[in-house]
Amino acid sequence: MYETHYQLKTKPFTLLPDPGFLYLGAKHKMALSLLEYGLANGSAFMVITGNPGTGKTTLLNRLLDQSSHPWVIGVLSNMHSGLGGLMPWIAASFGLATNGKNDVDIFHEFARFLEHEHGIGRRVLLILDEAQNAAAEVLEELRLLSNLNDGRRRSLQILLSGQLGLQDLLKGPGMVQFAQRIGVEYVLESLSEDETVAYIDHRLQVAGRPWRLFSTLAGRIVFRLTGGIPRLINQLSDHALVYGYAEQADTITGRVVLAAATARAKHGVFPFMSSPDEVDMCEQELADEQLEINRVAKSRVQVEEPTSQFVQMKEPDPPKAHDSSEVYREGLALKESGEYRKAIGVFDRLAAQESWSVKALAQKGLCFQAIGKHDQALTTLLEASTRRASTKEEGIAVQYLLGRTLESRERYEEACEIYEALNREQPNYRDVPDRLARLQPSDQTLDLERQRPITRFSAFWRGCEQFLRGAHR
Repeated sequence: MYETHYQLKTKPFTLLPDPGFLYLGAKHKMALSLLEYGLANGSAFMVITGNPGTGKTTLLNRLLDQSSHPWVIGVLSNMHSGLGGLMPWIAASFGLATNGKNDVDIFHEFARFLEHEHGIGRRVLLILDEAQNAAAEVLEELRLLSNLNDGRRRSLQILLSGQLGLQDLLKGPGMVQFAQRIGVEYVLESLSEDETVAYIDHRLQVAGRPWRLFSTLAGRIVFRLTGGIPRLINQLSDHALVYGYAEQADTITGRVVLAAATARAKHGVFPFMSSPDEVDMCEQELADEQLEINRVAKSRVQVEEPTSQFVQMKEPDPPKAHDSSEVYREGLALKESGEYRKAIGVFDRLAAQESWSVKALAQKGLCFQAIGKHDQALTTLLEASTRRASTKEEGIAVQYLLGRTLESRERYEEACEIYEALNREQPNYRDVPDRLARLQPSDQTLDLERQRPITRFSAFWRGCEQFLRGAHR
């Protein structure tokens, strides 16, 4: 309907979990990195939870699409207590015949299937979607099924995806043994305001839009109304495109979004986080929006071909390779002048380039620290630590920065683990020995690695350490 008018090759805000449209904001990047780590390191159980519409299924589709390891995948959707015995459903999800067989026969058949797949070098992944509906008995059956991994190899991995109620289920009585086997877990939260604006732009670019379509104010209004939940963002943004097309608007402004939301609130059951009637746009916001619209229009006139064919946006994402140094200097200049939010946007764009991702994410983490968003700073630096560093020195610098951040958050044990890894990688790096001496008990022996219990964080960090070390060999 509106695709031709807005130069779109497809609908940008489809509700289907298409991994090609996945926007990797800070939270989704971290979730993807942790799940990649869990798959690569053979975690028996992985758990991802989040409110409805936060993008869990889309994230899983991307995870499986980009995996280079040969997988055999079975999926169970809509878990509920009425399923009865779980083994027939699991076997069927992998295409195994179950007719006329009891649960014991099916169990042995599945064990032979795992043995065969292991023998030919394939891993087996079982995904349980909507797992918050599973009964405790079902999860116990899964725990026992994981015993087919005999300790020398891990043929079967299980990934549970569900709403936040899954967390309550896993913390319930009798679930201690199951919880102890979870190697990776993550709660996928909604997008921030800045991420919502970037999310809308990203999906429009993937759909073929050559110029920015939603104003920044429009994106911020979408956030105020949806709370940053991707599914709700898609629904409201799609509705705004229809309204914009009806008005033949060149830009989807905050006013267009509010008009679409008001109509939807009046005639529908859309779960707005804030009532459209309560959302105001001040004069300064409207003035800034008009300046932005004028600036984009001027840029388009300057670079558009005489044939009126559309070209790439003036601010491409990611930037071209020969512009990367200039973009990085621009981000540093913004950071040094105290314009941290603008700097975050610049570094976020640059982080899409593999050769610049570690350096850009490190600077982005420092910007988050400067504005007091310490949790986001830590998430960003953890993401940087999982990327392949361009040089050994760059990787070590990120490790050090991550340790300092953990120390500032009073997470001393985790900071010590990183400082110890740094000491092993490069002895006497900066003030690491002094920090270790201050954080460790005075009577601690040199055999620190054996004395400290292996935490979930330390297992994750060791994997990252090996990855970074391997990148320079």
